[in-house]
Amino acid sequence: MPVITIAGNEGISVDKKRKMVKDISETVAEAYDLPVSAITVLVQAYPSESVGVGGSLLSDLLKE
Repeated sequence: MPVITIAGNEGISVDKKRKMVKDISETVAEAYDLPVSAITVLVQAYPSESVGVGGSLLSDLLKE
């Protein structure tokens, strides 16, 4: 059973997460020839002060 992990910063709405999980699950299920119920999607959200981009914290970059 495939497990897909999506890691990103906070800010995506529950409605958008719901659609993303549905779309990804359907795509992976088709690729593996499995039922959608066999697909697990984990969505990890990190606060911007816990994400580094190019040597800086994302929270600092968003202030600029």
